[in-house]
Amino acid sequence: MDRRERARALVLTALSEVEAELRAPHQRLGAGELGTCRETLRRYLAALEVGELPPRRQRPEGLGRLVLDSWPYDLPLAHAVLQAERAWRNA
Repeated sequence: MDRRERARALVLTALSEVEAELRAPHQRLGAGELGTCRETLRRYLAALEVGELPPRRQRPEGLGRLVLDSWPYDLPLAHAVLQAERAWRNA
């Protein structure tokens, strides 16, 4: 599996987990933060699917900051989002 395929799989996983949390909240996470994650992950997925990725240095790390600043450290959803963003940055 190449980097883009791996990134796509991780983004899809994180996106489905974020959408599941929006549908049936289990954690005390803000709907606005989850919405931001969902929209950002959708943009990542769209870019991966069409192959139009910005240069690596121009790919933002916004979700990482949001997750680390606002969410509990041991939250599995946080790990999935961070892993997806890291994979997208390295795709």
